[in-house]
Amino acid sequence: MTMNRPRWILLALALSFLVVGIADAFLPPLRGKDYTVLDVVHVFLISALCYTWCRADGLARGVPAPGRSALLAGIFPLLGIPVYFFRTRPWRRALLATLGAAGFLVSSLVLAAVGTLSAEWMRN
Repeated sequence: MTMNRPRWILLALALSFLVVGIADAFLPPLRGKDYTVLDVVHVFLISALCYTWCRADGLARGVPAPGRSALLAGIFPLLGIPVYFFRTRPWRRALLATLGAAGFLVSSLVLAAVGTLSAEWMRN
């Protein structure tokens, strides 16, 4: 079974959470903050991948170019991804896709936590 481009982008997004989670165990936080410089860079990577995913998904599904909703997904993914879904799908499928995206977000955050905890466990 081959994966289409949108699925490869989602895989890259999920793996980025795991890699950043592992790397966070080795990097010091920014002065006075709870996050590292890699976390800041990761925000921009997430934005770029969300925008790229919207564009690739639209092309793969044959819908008209999502334009501004894909841009919104890149700038502010928590709002932009559901907007993209509701502009490119019937409302029931958009609602299910939004719930799937929320599940993907939760699983990505769990991957980041597992990465950090496993790296700290192996360090000690």
